[in-house]
Amino acid sequence: MTDMKVCLVTICLGEKFLQRYNTLFRPSQEKYAKRCGYDFKVITDYIDGPKHPHMITMQKWLVCDYNWNTEYDFIIFIDADIVINENTPSIHNEYNFGDKIGVVNQSQPTLQARIEGQIHKGYEVTANDYYKKYVGVDFENVEHIINSGVLVLQPKYHKIFLRDQYNIYKKNRINNEWHYEQATLGYELQKRNMHYFMDMKWNALWANNKYYFNIMKKQPLTLQEFYDTNYFTHLAGHCDYHLIPTLKK
Repeated sequence: MTDMKVCLVTICLGEKFLQRYNTLFRPSQEKYAKRCGYDFKVITDYIDGPKHPHMITMQKWLVCDYNWNTEYDFIIFIDADIVINENTPSIHNEYNFGDKIGVVNQSQPTLQARIEGQIHKGYEVTANDYYKKYVGVDFENVEHIINSGVLVLQPKYHKIFLRDQYNIYKKNRINNEWHYEQATLGYELQKRNMHYFMDMKWNALWANNKYYFNIMKKQPLTLQEFYDTNYFTHLAGHCDYHLIPTLKK
């Protein structure tokens, strides 16, 4: 798929957040895009309203909304708090996605480990518990929660679907907490079997793994070691931003 036209895109709204992104995360993302021959875009304003802080995360559903459905075969969306390893291959060539959206689940480092971690923290335990809490649905026989920090999209398949889902869920987003965006998208994708699970390396959640190994198992794991063994390291929850400049790349 070397002749494919691909764009790597992230969303970062607000001067303070943009400044931090440009310092900590943009260099590795931009370098990755250049190395893979991808276009690179940073969206710094709402794609659609209502213009409310709770809507910022939901803007990722709309990255196919430009004329990108004719410009690009793939749009790779990544959150603005992901640092990319310099040895990372081009993601669109790694899997045969068919007409599905490439995602990574939160069963990290394993499904059982995630469940143990949730119990240890006193949070909801199973994927069904999660979707029941944040979407209000009984979603039986689902094992995994989708993390929406990385989405491998094909506009020709996904533009209309994502816009439709945005229109359905946006009216409730403002009054719900931040998990709502991820939970509703994960629910719709799994309900329709529109997801393709990629390896954890493509959205490796540092806080989850750090908690499991360092706190629960007393097995020291450094951010450097984690970065070295993964492709996209996701520092969700502002976890250890101060360590990013120390990473040996």
